[in-house]
Amino acid sequence: MGLMDDFRVRPSIGTSKNEEMTVNEKPPAQDVTPEPTKYSFFNTHLDTVAHADSALLLQALCDPFNCLMETGSHSGLWWLHVTSPSNEDIETLSRLLDIHPLTTEDIKMHETREKIEHFGPYYFVSLRLPREPDSTPGTRDPSSNFYGVVFHDSILSFTFDNAPHPAHVWNRIREHQSHLYLTSDWICYALIDDIVDGFAPLIDRVTTSVEVTEDTLSITQPDDIGLALQSIHKFRKEVTHIRQLLNDKTDVIRCFARHCDGLGASPSDVASYLIDIQDHVLTMMSNLANAEQMLSRSQSKFLGRISFDSTCMRNQIADTLSRLTAIGSIIVIMQIVTGLFGMNIEVPGEYVSGLQWWFGVLGFILGLAVIFCTILKRARII
Repeated sequence: MGLMDDFRVRPSIGTSKNEEMTVNEKPPAQDVTPEPTKYSFFNTHLDTVAHADSALLLQALCDPFNCLMETGSHSGLWWLHVTSPSNEDIETLSRLLDIHPLTTEDIKMHETREKIEHFGPYYFVSLRLPREPDSTPGTRDPSSNFYGVVFHDSILSFTFDNAPHPAHVWNRIREHQSHLYLTSDWICYALIDDIVDGFAPLIDRVTTSVEVTEDTLSITQPDDIGLALQSIHKFRKEVTHIRQLLNDKTDVIRCFARHCDGLGASPSDVASYLIDIQDHVLTMMSNLANAEQMLSRSQSKFLGRISFDSTCMRNQIADTLSRLTAIGSIIVIMQIVTGLFGMNIEVPGEYVSGLQWWFGVLGFILGLAVIFCTILKRARII
């Protein structure tokens, strides 16, 4: 939705302290956009966070934002967050705040690289957001970044999905506003901290699943080993996905700490908070490395069990074939005897009445079978 779109203001909007003001447009029937554009404006002189579906609606609702858009001047610290902005929204805000074209291009092109870049009056922050990996085969996870343009006394931020991190930071500011020296750097720190903490539930779920998989290793049936290996593959994919998202966080935090140190000591002491974030990242990376080792160990054990079961199966097949071969050899010998008495010549007992010779030949054949079976069993062939 562009900045110059038509809008309709509700007849009356009731607000109270510690409540958020919200203006919602009725979406058209044919609009199927999953994440509509949403503007959120915070100012230290306001008791609430103003939300609207377009910049014009936000101007009608919030006087400080209207003054900022009309004259470019403002009082107090402000923070404008835009969810799912259009290219027109990004261009308009870039012209208003004199943002460098490279920054504008990174936001419009959804730059996935995590970084902090300095551009004179502001620095640009790009961070990957935590998200569940896509389990659909043959698909790649779409990139989701948080982009922040941090000035001395203001912040402009963008996300292209409904990320909860700005709302978490607003609640955090509301809880600590009585004893908090609020600066734009502190808000940037709070956003980085909340984004990093967003990885904790993903890591806890993966580590718990990995421990359960390792605990069930000894009781897994041979028929279920294939499913267990598929689960291990899925968990290793998730671990790699999370490690990839956390990989560059340490460099970004270190660069942000250098920026805060360059400003000198401040009442906010933002740089001192960053050590805690670095510890969180290192702890998460350590947990992921431990989970990766457990998965590798479990996979090796499962593969070892498959190899052992395959060897046992081959040995059983070989023993069965040897038994069948021995039995076949005995049957051949028995057929030789019957073949001798079935020849078209005079044979013993041919003209003798009674069944003595018949039972005698049958007993001889069975005796040979018993003798050969005894010999083969003593030789451990059968």
